[in-house]
Amino acid sequence: MLSNIDKASRISFVNNEFLPHQNCMVHIEDRGFQFADGVYEVILFKNNKLIDADAHLSRLDRSLSGLKIINNFSKEFLIDVAVKLFKYNDLKEGTIYLQITRGCTARFPSIPKDIQPTIVATVSSLKEINETEFNNGYTAIIEPDLRWHRCNLKTTSLIASSLVNQKAKDMGFDDAIMFREELDITEASYANVFMVDNDHNLITRQADNLVLCGITRNRMIELAKINNIKVQERLFKIKDLLQAKEIFLTSSSLIIRPVVKVNYQNNDYQIFNGQVGDIAKRLRQYYQDFINS
Repeated sequence: MLSNIDKASRISFVNNEFLPHQNCMVHIEDRGFQFADGVYEVILFKNNKLIDADAHLSRLDRSLSGLKIINNFSKEFLIDVAVKLFKYNDLKEGTIYLQITRGCTARFPSIPKDIQPTIVATVSSLKEINETEFNNGYTAIIEPDLRWHRCNLKTTSLIASSLVNQKAKDMGFDDAIMFREELDITEASYANVFMVDNDHNLITRQADNLVLCGITRNRMIELAKINNIKVQERLFKIKDLLQAKEIFLTSSSLIIRPVVKVNYQNNDYQIFNGQVGDIAKRLRQYYQDFINS
């Protein structure tokens, strides 16, 4: 209940309380703060519903399990928190950021067994890519992937992603696409990577420990297959990316973002003569139809 809260305030959620955003705090010895010992999800809210909520919350549970963090929160509870936050903030659409950390304890590498997790949630308005931005396309640099080897867990340890994203911005690009040993593409700083080859195959890296298996990624694969677009989940290399007919990125907040220029080793490469490809356009429409259904 919000009886003592100014209805004009931005409202967030911390440890079972809805509070004015400026009053939301966690302890300085919370392991999320000191160790990045936590996980998170970002879920799209549109047409008065959370998009793919069950899949997001199942992944949240897998991430918590992977870090051996106690999950005291049912899916029903988390959905209720999300819906109330959008209501209390008078948002008809947007995204919810939901984070669960291991909790608060004295700063030691080892972890007490009785520690209780910390949960926080905030909602934000949605900045959708408009038609002009989509058709103009986006740009990306190609950089080494310096993250840890459990990227399949959606943890709050994001400094490597943040630094490579900032490098892209400093160079005048929108994002960074990363690669590992043998020049295999993994993902972008905060999104999955798709490419279309000259045989019109839609290709993205298979799910493994070096990429986060995105919920929007999975939905795009399903929509592609339903609409007779050939899909391959496999490794692909930088040279394949540079020769692609299309490249695009997907995430819950970006949805789909076509890439028309990449930079690798200080050389610029136009993708498909700098034009947004047909498959990206089709999948964008299929996804819009899905969330409007």
